[in-house]
Amino acid sequence: MSAQSLFSKKNIESQQPDTRTGLMEELNLPPGMIAFVRKNARNLQIGLISFVVLVLAWVFYDYYTVLQENKGASLLASAMQTESLDERAWVLENVISDYSRTEAARWSKLELAHLDYQEGRFDAAVTKYEEVIAKLSADNSLVPLARMNLAQTYEETAQYDQAIAQYILLKKSTGFSDEARLALGRIYTAKDQTAQARKEYEELLAGMEDEADPQLRSRVQALLISSGGENIIPASQPEENKE
Repeated sequence: MSAQSLFSKKNIESQQPDTRTGLMEELNLPPGMIAFVRKNARNLQIGLISFVVLVLAWVFYDYYTVLQENKGASLLASAMQTESLDERAWVLENVISDYSRTEAARWSKLELAHLDYQEGRFDAAVTKYEEVIAKLSADNSLVPLARMNLAQTYEETAQYDQAIAQYILLKKSTGFSDEARLALGRIYTAKDQTAQARKEYEELLAGMEDEADPQLRSRVQALLISSGGENIIPASQPEENKE
């Protein structure tokens, strides 16, 4: 067999530099970047695939979460329309067990506590209210509502010290402060601690805005007078009407 000529077409082509251009060249990317991409092509492909998988997983999880929330809310609404208390409790339990991570499950726990309260099962109600509060973050809107129900349950069973502790916390919650102070005045009066009752009524009146409910204002003023205090006239009222 004769040796292949150094000047054969095939040999000449193999000696020529690779002048092919690709997309990266067409995009005028820096040569260093092109070299890096080609050198690490496999790792970059794996990273891209992993990123796509993570995005798809997140989208699916978000869709699943919304679907669970909707199903839980629908079942909760069905429970609230059920007249039979036993059947309602059974459906609420299903919401909690099947959709435990949803807002509907938290409302179901609160509603079960309400049912215990209505049926006179105060110890069970206290336990459920405390569980609801313990599992929620402090800024959750359900916390003050559950705390108010817990305080009322303590008050109903004459556990006044526990009720006072809850109402004091509620004084810091917007929308619950006035009711908490009224309740504290009521409990202090029941405990013959009239000085503390007057203090709550006075602070309640002092904190009322000019547009506060006139009936509530009159009610608190009457409670203040009955506890031995003086009628407090709002500072915005004309001087000639203060007598």
